[in-house]
Amino acid sequence: MSLRLAVLGFAGAAPLEGACSSYAISDGERIVLLDCGPGTLERMWRFGMLGKLDAIVISHMHADHVLDLVLFAGELVRGELAGKRPLLYLPAADGLRVLEALDAAFSRTAHSSRRFESTFKVSEYKAADKLAIGALELDFVASAHPQPCNAIRVRNGDATIVYGADGGPSEAVQRLATNSDLLVLEATFPNDATMAAAHAHMTATQAGELATRARAQRLLLTHLLPGSGRELLAHARSTYHGRIDLAREGLTYDLI
Repeated sequence: MSLRLAVLGFAGAAPLEGACSSYAISDGERIVLLDCGPGTLERMWRFGMLGKLDAIVISHMHADHVLDLVLFAGELVRGELAGKRPLLYLPAADGLRVLEALDAAFSRTAHSSRRFESTFKVSEYKAADKLAIGALELDFVASAHPQPCNAIRVRNGDATIVYGADGGPSEAVQRLATNSDLLVLEATFPNDATMAAAHAHMTATQAGELATRARAQRLLLTHLLPGSGRELLAHARSTYHGRIDLAREGLTYDLI
């Protein structure tokens, strides 16, 4: 059975050239969303995914990866979910705390029902955990990022997708990505390793190096800042000689 990844959002920090981080993974039976940044909800509605969504897995609680959860939890969207309450997996380090703060900030009255629990079945996960969502198997490692953040590997027995989320290069993410069919890595900066390290992010050059060491079959560069596309590709190609793509809305991979 094939494993599909569709890019819904790819922008880093703010939705300037497109929606922020969100990737829909499906094996034909289940749809799992990795991260839910600003703009995700509209893309899911436009692509007809809302009523089919089974789970959301959040890598970390920065706004550009979670903010559309607030709108997901509204009455209008609950109607679009066709009676389903998708699973929502949050990082155990701070996920529930941040979600409860959002709940408090957006509740209309002090006695209103908890917004997110009305929409989702909310759970926490740790980096050492393994999740099963239908035939999809997910496991994690902590990435090199100051906000507790987890890279995510998704497998279905036939193919493997690894999403590095945010963070600088690390041996842990490299091990998780070993022999992956598709490796999705941030390329927030083209080649300024000092700037990337100061922000705990990765350059396109470093993404290519990590993909080479991991022997990944394909590399998708994401978490993009405005106007940097061609430069990112040039730097990544200097260190990785497999297929490289820049993330864009609607880009889809079918892996067998």
